[in-house]
Amino acid sequence: MLAPKPPSAEQLAAAKAATAKPAGYAEVRAVVEQRCAICHNATVQQKNVALHTPQLLKQHAQNVYQQSVVTKIMPLNNATQMTDAEGELIKRWHDAGAPVN
Repeated sequence: MLAPKPPSAEQLAAAKAATAKPAGYAEVRAVVEQRCAICHNATVQQKNVALHTPQLLKQHAQNVYQQSVVTKIMPLNNATQMTDAEGELIKRWHDAGAPVN
């Protein structure tokens, strides 16, 4: 009675389609700027990683994926509150070859 109404078939299909499509650079860039750039930018480069240009993000794509999706070590102590949905977005971008165009 108090449980939320289960999602409709259309809502489930839309959610599945959204997670099946590759993520674009602009989507990932927004996440990186909000969650990662505090410690990985032109001025501050923790662990010698800077992510402020498309080329640098592409160069470090494997590390970004590994640290934020696989091991979930970054952001450190999840200080910037990265969500599972944002991690899934990074995963889809990485799996698509980490495009930056």
